[in-house]
Amino acid sequence: MRKIFLIVTLTALFLFNGCGYKNGFAFFSKDKPYEKAISYTKKGEIVVSMENKAFIIATYLNPIYKRYEDGDYFFVRVYISNDFEDDKKNGLLNPKYHLLLNDQEPTMIKELSREDILTKEMPMVKPWYKIYLVKFPKDSGVKKLHFKSDDYGQTVLIFQ
Repeated sequence: MRKIFLIVTLTALFLFNGCGYKNGFAFFSKDKPYEKAISYTKKGEIVVSMENKAFIIATYLNPIYKRYEDGDYFFVRVYISNDFEDDKKNGLLNPKYHLLLNDQEPTMIKELSREDILTKEMPMVKPWYKIYLVKFPKDSGVKKLHFKSDDYGQTVLIFQ
């Protein structure tokens, strides 16, 4: 009788323990910069005749990192189709594409490597993107980031 009680008790313990609720996020620690970056990230595309000519993903860095105070900083990922012929004239250095913030040119465009710390903290980084840290003059209010093509039009990303 005692053996049966022990077996039933152990079986019940194993069954009820296996039915416990665990959230998937309980197994991972939260990464605050990555989590904040998601909320300050926008994507735009330049599409012609249902063909994606270029796209841009930009993350507004000023609300995420306090070290960016002397201007408006963006972490920018760019892909431009047929933009692989000359390494010195592709991505944001392509003379047929322009990036403007509220109609102002950037004061700095710095290409980043995949090994850069900032690159590792940002979401949506793929091997085929060109990655940049871009600085614009400080501007208060709504930020309208225009990614323009001389041949195909533009896309506008709006940051509040």
